[in-house]
Amino acid sequence: MTLSKKQKAILHVAKGKLGLDDATYRDVLEAYGGARSSTGLDYEGFLAVMGHFEKCGFESKHRHPSPVTRHSSMASDGQIRKIKAMWMTLAGTYYEQGKEWKALRGFLKKRFRVDHENFLTPGKAGQVIEAIKSIGRRAEDKKVRRGEG
Repeated sequence: MTLSKKQKAILHVAKGKLGLDDATYRDVLEAYGGARSSTGLDYEGFLAVMGHFEKCGFESKHRHPSPVTRHSSMASDGQIRKIKAMWMTLAGTYYEQGKEWKALRGFLKKRFRVDHENFLTPGKAGQVIEAIKSIGRRAEDKKVRRGEG
């Protein structure tokens, strides 16, 4: 699936707002999206590049793709939001506070062989949600056994 003109335009707006020169922009596209040009990016590459641009401070009105444009083989926006919200409840018990996204992506890569939550299929997203629930229950059980809960 190739990118729409609107998605390519968003990438170029981000490039300008972040003050990236052409070489740096192409390096980012290649590192996060696997292509040296926006024309060569697929949708997953677009999401990865935009995620990086957002971490660098770019704010887009089109930050989250609408359910209509999200590919049907990808987890829903609701599933992604639920995963992130549940993950945040594990702060300080399962990972060091302040490193939640790095920890989540490491967890996804190790347990589910997925580099980013946006690349989850609906089935895998359900498995991730159940795994996070299980981690949360174990953390609660430990607190109770120690007399903290």
